[in-house]
Amino acid sequence: MVHTMDKILLIDDDIQVRESVSLSLETAGYTVMVARTSQEGLQNYENFQASLIIMDVVALEDGEGEPIRRVSQQSSSIPLITLTGNIPSSGETMSFRHQLYQPICTLQKPFTVDELLQTVQRVLAR
Repeated sequence: MVHTMDKILLIDDDIQVRESVSLSLETAGYTVMVARTSQEGLQNYENFQASLIIMDVVALEDGEGEPIRRVSQQSSSIPLITLTGNIPSSGETMSFRHQLYQPICTLQKPFTVDELLQTVQRVLAR
């Protein structure tokens, strides 16, 4: 069940990912704000007050994730779903990410609309 109050901040530098993911989420009844970078996302976050952040894992690894890390430290209740195009090569990077961003869930690209919506619902239900 979707709560119309749920707001999702989507951060991805790929316009196709932003458009398809935000369309899928909005069709399901979520309010979505999109951003190209985590810096832009953080500026929007202040006014938007998201219930969930979905962002491309590349943005986290490029040092781009620092602003989002600050958000997740300030409000530990905000879950983060990362989107990845490649399978993590070692458990080391995952455990590092787990320490920085809690709770976390990763969606492997390409994913279906159903996988996206089920993951979002599961994470928001926590």
